[in-house]
Amino acid sequence: MRIYLVTGLLLLFLPVFSQDNSSLSYIDKIYDQKIKTVQLYPLVADPAAQTYLPVISLHGVTQLVLEFDELFEDARYYRVRLIHCNANWQPSGLADSQFLEEYNEFEIMDYEYSFNTLTPYVHYTFAVPRPTLPGNYLLVVYDTEDEKRIIITRRFLVFDQQVSFTDKQQIIAQAPYSLTHQPLQFTVYYNKLDLLNPREYVKVHILQNHRWDNALLNLAPSFVYEDRKALEYKYYDDDKSFPGSNEFRYFDMRSLKYPGFHIRTVSFQKNKIYAWLENDKPRQQLAYTIELNNMRGNFFIDNIEQKIPDIENDYALVSFTLKGGPYKEDVYIAGRLTDWQKNEATRMHWNAASQAYEGTLVLKQGQYAYQYLLDGDRERQNEIEGNKRETRNRYEILVYYYSQTLRTDLLIGYYSFIYNLQH
Repeated sequence: MRIYLVTGLLLLFLPVFSQDNSSLSYIDKIYDQKIKTVQLYPLVADPAAQTYLPVISLHGVTQLVLEFDELFEDARYYRVRLIHCNANWQPSGLADSQFLEEYNEFEIMDYEYSFNTLTPYVHYTFAVPRPTLPGNYLLVVYDTEDEKRIIITRRFLVFDQQVSFTDKQQIIAQAPYSLTHQPLQFTVYYNKLDLLNPREYVKVHILQNHRWDNALLNLAPSFVYEDRKALEYKYYDDDKSFPGSNEFRYFDMRSLKYPGFHIRTVSFQKNKIYAWLENDKPRQQLAYTIELNNMRGNFFIDNIEQKIPDIENDYALVSFTLKGGPYKEDVYIAGRLTDWQKNEATRMHWNAASQAYEGTLVLKQGQYAYQYLLDGDRERQNEIEGNKRETRNRYEILVYYYSQTLRTDLLIGYYSFIYNLQH
């Protein structure tokens, strides 16, 4: 296995930003209600790059780019800091010089003012420096004048591919048949490595549609074959598999003049824009149907009027209506449009008169995929959408190895594929 050595003096870069800030959460989070449309994705020449996952290879050249808007008329000064974390998203304690070749305090210099929009805003763009060490990273954006005022945190992954995996078709074929779940059974091969005590020092996480809120974490191998240098992961219990959920719902708000798919109506009132989606219904009892969108919970900022999306797309108060219920648990609007967060801003409210749940989000023009989730565990939360084995979910398998030299977890394997893509 490669040995990652400390380059330079450990105290070369003394941190200015305090990781002990009590307001800092090691999750994807927006801390200021004026901050909207946060995106972190690979900077590649592809029109669909916005929907790519914030994951890069250690030995590639691709950078991540951070974009966000602030609903304010004047630009503010913000800085960025990176924090290396262990597999369970706690700070690793490494010195900045162990994972960066430059001072770990970056100013966001690239910003533009919105143009010809009812909602004034400032659009910020920042190219994220490439780390020199694999692992989990938390990107923190904070106020230059007050480092305790954090406005954004975002997770991203840097992997050093040193292991190989069972191919996708075998992973799916080996799984036991189920009408509602998508079990994953696979083998990790470490032919080129000498892993010390892999049962103890190797951790595997599995993500469904890049969600951390329902991830399978810290999976231990069911079998270790030291002669073949293979770790086998075979589980037959539902708690080690994912409910299939359902295809994401979708609406197209690329135009505010000509309502797109699933937009019922749009209204311009003084200095605000309101949009109402078509009524949604529970899908648990409905047969599986393939949806046309393939964003798998993501969103895409764009328009059909040949404007510059970053600064000419406007904002609307988008109303969601879910007919059906009531449920014992709270109902939430879910997806990347809400960072999969269950909070007061994403919670829907029961309207007894209309026998429906209602909720509103402030969203920028674009295309959005979303779902409705109950406040429950992995099994319970999908009651509204239903669980279908045919659903086309994206899975990521993350393999971490604990380095005794650095005393932290390194991401030595990454595998991403789409379940049931052939449908």
